[in-house]
Amino acid sequence: MSTKHKSSLGVGLRYGYGLGEFGMNFLLTYITYYLTFYLTNVAGISIALAATVTTVTTIIKVFGMPLAGTLIDSVRFKTSRFRTWMVIGGIIYAVGGTLLFTHLDVAPGIYSVLFCVFFFVYWLGYSIAWTAFRALMDPICSNPIDKVGLTAAASQEGTIARMIFAGISAAILAAFTSVDGSVAAVGYTVVNLVFGIISVVCFLIVSIVVKKYDTITEGNAVDSPEKPKPQQRKSSKQDYINTIKTRPMLIFILCAIFRCAVLTVMGTLLVYFLTYVLGNAGIAAVYMLLVYAISFFGAMLVQPLAKRIGKRNTFVWTTALSALCPLGLLFTGTSSVGFIVLMCIFQFLGIFSSTLIPTCMADIGEYNSMVNGSNAAGLTFSIGGMAIQISSVLGAALAAFGMAAVGFDANNVTAAAVTGIQNLYIWGLFGLSLLSAVLFLFYPLTEDYMDKVRVEHGMPTAAERAKAAAAAAAAPAPAPAEEPAPEAEPAESAEKKEE
Repeated sequence: MSTKHKSSLGVGLRYGYGLGEFGMNFLLTYITYYLTFYLTNVAGISIALAATVTTVTTIIKVFGMPLAGTLIDSVRFKTSRFRTWMVIGGIIYAVGGTLLFTHLDVAPGIYSVLFCVFFFVYWLGYSIAWTAFRALMDPICSNPIDKVGLTAAASQEGTIARMIFAGISAAILAAFTSVDGSVAAVGYTVVNLVFGIISVVCFLIVSIVVKKYDTITEGNAVDSPEKPKPQQRKSSKQDYINTIKTRPMLIFILCAIFRCAVLTVMGTLLVYFLTYVLGNAGIAAVYMLLVYAISFFGAMLVQPLAKRIGKRNTFVWTTALSALCPLGLLFTGTSSVGFIVLMCIFQFLGIFSSTLIPTCMADIGEYNSMVNGSNAAGLTFSIGGMAIQISSVLGAALAAFGMAAVGFDANNVTAAAVTGIQNLYIWGLFGLSLLSAVLFLFYPLTEDYMDKVRVEHGMPTAAERAKAAAAAAAAPAPAPAEEPAPEAEPAESAEKKEE
């Protein structure tokens, strides 16, 4: 079903908003790559204790998101609903990330406990900033296609951050590298401090760019020039229940878990597949460079396709087609070229569903607000974030237990284990992608259905909102009020002055 709405958001607004994703990806990427390495090689704790610590941090990730969403919905600021929380979360995020990589000369057990505490601070800050940043989509956007444009711009800037992250971190660490090649522990602290500052600066810029869309004015309402001004009240327990139990939310959670688990399974098994199945681990660098380029340019096509065939159809068809790409590996054998071509197509098609996931969160928040009177936008987005974290746990578990099931042993790699790795990679990506596509067929919030719900609840349709936004943008600025001319003095008063 085609949607005819035109985007009402300018390039400056879209990419100004996307800076939030740019800032978050620096620190998040660094911690993703260096967390376990730092624990074992810098902090000096055993691999067994490091595994325990990373398990605890995984639990913190799953439950930190809804905690952040509940906090945002429960505590309101006088000037804005989401912008202030975004900046506060960014500061906590930066402080926590820096503390994580600050070397402490204490016993390993005590250090591990402190590390988990610091990780909780870091992750709570990240969850608050991420949830508030995503929740800004609703007050900014006046029609569904705007949400796609915002997330596409954010995705592009996140890709840019990941591309340049390695260069910045390597340059800083090089400054703290001794003659023997060892890196001083303080080097890791400085990297995180720099990345934390970048994140906070980006959030401050986003806060300025979107200020007019998220400003509390008289009557405690959010001042947005294109949208109605809903009354802001504190969220209740029933709001949280209504947010979680709705059909769109339940279907979305399952789809997001399986779709995002694909990326974890692929990332976990990639090196093993390249090393043992293809026998060419060296192509990883070329492959990743191509993936980054595809992610950046592919994100430009998400909005036009969603506009043409609708968001649900875009998600279903691109995800289903991506599921076919791993099957092609059954016929390419050990060809590195064949692998790169098929997996680049897989990554390209995956961009569409990955970009649409945050827009689904925004639609669910609007739906719950209209149908159930729910006032828990923060919780809505944080539950989506929690689903993404659960997918990481699921994907890692499937890959790890799968490797054990096929009998993989790094010290004695058998032909049967290599075949098992190949099957895990191919059928794992195929099955999870196809399952996500099939489940999303039951996702009810299409553009037509959302307009129907809006009409039933006396709200303007997406087309009416877009028309009003265009009219507001085209309207000339009001002329400044003229100062009243001074009144002529009474004749009697003039005579007195002369005397």
